[in-house]
Amino acid sequence: MKKFCGILFLICALCAVAFAGGRGDKTNVKKTSKDRLKVYAVSVMSGGAAWGQFEKGFMEACKAAGWEGHYLAPSASNVDTEMVNLLETAITNGADILFPVVTNEDMFADVLIRARERKIPMISVAGGSEKYTDALIGTDPQSLGEDMAKALVRAMGDKPIYVAPMQTRLVNPVQDIQRQAFEDTLKKLRPNAVIVDRLECDSNAMIAADKFAALKLGHPELNSMISLDSYAGLGAAAFVEEKGLQGQFYVVGIDDAPEILRAVQKGTMSCAVAQMWYQFGLECVEIAKNVYDNYGDTAKYNYDNRIGTAIIFPEDVNDWVKKYNIDMSN
Repeated sequence: MKKFCGILFLICALCAVAFAGGRGDKTNVKKTSKDRLKVYAVSVMSGGAAWGQFEKGFMEACKAAGWEGHYLAPSASNVDTEMVNLLETAITNGADILFPVVTNEDMFADVLIRARERKIPMISVAGGSEKYTDALIGTDPQSLGEDMAKALVRAMGDKPIYVAPMQTRLVNPVQDIQRQAFEDTLKKLRPNAVIVDRLECDSNAMIAADKFAALKLGHPELNSMISLDSYAGLGAAAFVEEKGLQGQFYVVGIDDAPEILRAVQKGTMSCAVAQMWYQFGLECVEIAKNVYDNYGDTAKYNYDNRIGTAIIFPEDVNDWVKKYNIDMSN
């Protein structure tokens, strides 16, 4: 009889654990420590002016922490469905922590809910909300848009402004906020400025260059652009170089990858607004350590973690490269 009671007690205890593990809430949960965590970043692309810097910082920070770091990205840039599948793969492979780039909350919802049910800490990179993730690291989209307007006005001086903002996609929640902040600030600083068109490039510099060439043909007054995607600025800089428009067409780039800083030095890009992607990669791991150790106790970690931006003009490049140890030969 005692043996039977012991077995019955064990079964009940196991059922209680299984029930608790299946709940969607994350309150009063303490993650157990492990010597080597398995962590996955699922991003929009592999390499590139911005995400290549993030991947470098992320993998270096994982190595320093003694974690098994994995960086996953779709075979073609910005494919949401493939990113969702990569998150599923990470969960199946036993991820201890996830770093998703949530480009579309509705599309990502199911997989993020499954990760939360398994009590996997999630640090969202660049965009997301508390509804699905435990912490966020990124740039303040409002201040970035404002800096874009300030940079353009400074670059162009008293010249009339006919500008076209370019995003990754025209429907991108974070970039939409950035663009609107740019337009609102530009209207305050230069009320007569004209938004000629709003463009997208799908993170492809060649597409960006072709679109500016076509837009310039239809709108000869077009004399500037601001980029909310690294490749938008690089494509515009290539367009300026090909057409010999230095000093006539003003490009405000984004990020501080070597190829962008070289364009600023050459004058094919007027300036760049740096988002510190390498720093994102480093700091997201530090944030994750705190979330993992205190999972469920939200008083011990912040959801919103923002890193500022900086405007880099040609005269600023050398000091910037030295300060952040950027290898300009890459």
